[in-house]
Amino acid sequence: MAVLDALRRRWHFTPTEETIADYVLGHPDEVAGMSIGALAQATHTSNAAVVRLCRKTGVDGYREFRTELAREAERERGGSRDIHPDLPFSGEDGTRDVMDSVSTLTRQAIEATYATVQAHTIRRAARLVSEARHVVYYANGDTRVSCEMFENLVLKLGILSIDPDRRGDGPAVAHALDSRDVALVVSYSGTIDRSRNQNLGLDVAVRRGVQVVYITADEGAPERLGRVACTILLPKGEGRAERVATYYSQACIRFVLNCIYGELFVRNWERGLAMRDRIARDYGDA
Repeated sequence: MAVLDALRRRWHFTPTEETIADYVLGHPDEVAGMSIGALAQATHTSNAAVVRLCRKTGVDGYREFRTELAREAERERGGSRDIHPDLPFSGEDGTRDVMDSVSTLTRQAIEATYATVQAHTIRRAARLVSEARHVVYYANGDTRVSCEMFENLVLKLGILSIDPDRRGDGPAVAHALDSRDVALVVSYSGTIDRSRNQNLGLDVAVRRGVQVVYITADEGAPERLGRVACTILLPKGEGRAERVATYYSQACIRFVLNCIYGELFVRNWERGLAMRDRIARDYGDA
């Protein structure tokens, strides 16, 4: 409970920082979803004062502060034990312990993502996908599987999306794309293996003006890629090399993709209901 403990200890806090700490401790769930400007306004302080307080709690900035606040507040409410995202199990765990760890870690990931991701980025991503001529997605490993689930979801709205590297023809697909198309780039770590065909294709797609929606926990990744129309930043909670599974990152990614799908359904409500009814009529309830 590092952030909450630091707020309660108030070690070397200035009177202004104590005012902010009082507000945060009194409204943890509300603050977890507030912008830095909104918190500064609510406490009659400044953005700079909020940032200074964040650093005194042991985090690098406000984004990480909100993520940790949401995670710790959720643990306190539920009395959950602290689960490390990279190593959620021990050699002494029984089956019920494993089930509890997976359940707790998934819930914490979703709570942190809900607190971190801004609603306007979900709306922006859904609008781009809804208006796109073609939708392609670039992802590796477990994240590719999560994107395939999204592909299956949006198909039920009549939106066709493809993995351009599924048959190794990523560069060819990329040359068929332009500014009327959308590329979902999904990478929790923000690390792209430059040797893969799909990433050569992604480079081509970006040069051709494709609208990129980047979903990542690495704030610098979209800037390294170049032209990005929408960035959805995920909470940082999982390492890369040392992790034993991707429970945390995939829970974050799937939550965001499910929210984009939900927003797409709302934006295309009548079409979505019509598609649902046609599928049920033609194939029955599977």
